[in-house]
Amino acid sequence: MAVTSQVGWRLLLMVGGGCVVLGLLFGTKGFAQTETLPAPNKASPQAGQPGTESRPTPPGSRPPPVDKDVQVMPIDLATALRLANAGNPTINLARERVREAYANLLQAQVLWLPNLQTGPACVRHDGMLQNAAGLVFPTDKWNFFIGGGAAMTFETSDALFAPLIAQRLVQAQEAAALATRDNVQFDVALGYLELLRVYGALAINEDTLGRLLYLSKNADAADKQGLTRSKADPIRAQAQVSLTREERFNIEGQAALAAARLAQLLLLQPTVDLRPADPAIVPITLVPVDGPLDELVATGLMNRPELAESRALVAAALARWRQARVGPLLPRLEVSYFAGDFGGGINDNTQRFGGRGDGTAQAVWELRNLGFGDLAQARVGRSQYEQANLHVLEIQAQVAAEVTAAAKLVRSRDRALATAQEAVRHAQETWRRLRIAAFGITTREQTFNTLEPLIAVQTLDQARKEYLTQVIEYTRSQFRLYTAMGQPPLEALPKITTLPVAVETAPPPYVAPPLPRFQVPPPPKP
Repeated sequence: MAVTSQVGWRLLLMVGGGCVVLGLLFGTKGFAQTETLPAPNKASPQAGQPGTESRPTPPGSRPPPVDKDVQVMPIDLATALRLANAGNPTINLARERVREAYANLLQAQVLWLPNLQTGPACVRHDGMLQNAAGLVFPTDKWNFFIGGGAAMTFETSDALFAPLIAQRLVQAQEAAALATRDNVQFDVALGYLELLRVYGALAINEDTLGRLLYLSKNADAADKQGLTRSKADPIRAQAQVSLTREERFNIEGQAALAAARLAQLLLLQPTVDLRPADPAIVPITLVPVDGPLDELVATGLMNRPELAESRALVAAALARWRQARVGPLLPRLEVSYFAGDFGGGINDNTQRFGGRGDGTAQAVWELRNLGFGDLAQARVGRSQYEQANLHVLEIQAQVAAEVTAAAKLVRSRDRALATAQEAVRHAQETWRRLRIAAFGITTREQTFNTLEPLIAVQTLDQARKEYLTQVIEYTRSQFRLYTAMGQPPLEALPKITTLPVAVETAPPPYVAPPLPRFQVPPPPKP
């Protein structure tokens, strides 16, 4: 249908102004995610809790050397999580994808609005031309048009279903952004715990080195008096001292790697040397695992953002399938109206200029490939819907497995903590008794015994390292369980409770008692 009428510029301005007003009625929902920062913890400072005092190294321990071009920066777990939530590029990238999804939603909501077009047009014809009656005749003519108008062409099915699909994709992107945030915060928590572990290992190394130096000095003093069982005893002690110092260099390298990895997650300068603000490492509890596992799994299935994302994708796939089924029944609409000044004439003569307006409206139904193309498209939509449902089942199984495995790991680490503490206490008592026996020259041969105290030092060092590993792994498993249940680690800070432990994880440097005065025992009586 074509309608031609004489209109003025007033109608054109009214149409353009009305479209602009309609455009202003639509707004883009911004994506801003605000984290509620926990209140400072007024209890005694523990590892990873907010409100801790900044101490870059364990009290009394020797800090690793710092290069001139490296800046030392103390950091705690709360600060690390806040920095990651604010500046991590992976989290910010996920948030930008949410903003993009909202922009796509706005685009889908305005599909039915017309496009505004304006500009001049000039047509020149020279030569033969055929009129409506079929007669062919020569003519030279031209015309000129200047004006504008509005035109819209859209599929009715797109105007109905595209906003619904875009809304579901927004929900999916929001859930994906939450999952990304939780995963990055979990990586930051693990990175900080690795930094704690390394500096705890440095403290253990410092204590072990102090005991070995004390043992080596006693071995040298006894050797000068001829009271050693073997001339190799002092050398054996010195060799162990050298190995322990070499181990310290390796641990310092691990500290550098852990600090660099954490700085990368926090988007800090790569030359910053991060050090834990509170190296008093203690096991912390976020989720009690005394209850049934089914409750923990149910919490995870209800809160995990990955499941919310997959369910939103199911809803989007269902909308696409419905659109594919009803699409052939809905027409494509084409509506336009242009108005302006039009004139022209024969050859180069200008005969007349005046107003002109042209409007068209058309509805078109289309069966692609005799309808078989639409049938195939509907089957594709159904298959994608079934795939989305199967993906939900896959994510549900994954979440249930992650929660169950994390809860069982927490229980296992909890039982191992008591054994690890007992091993440290036994190793400490062994060192104490052998130190008295060896350095007091009370062995049966009445000579200084280096081997047994050396074994005691090695046993104590091994027991403390294993205890440190168990404490760190217990805390890691708690954060793993908390994240598997769909909770961001940053929200866990106010819920942190510490497990009471009788043995400190990072011991202070060993304070050696005064060296004994070795005297040659009297010869045995005949």
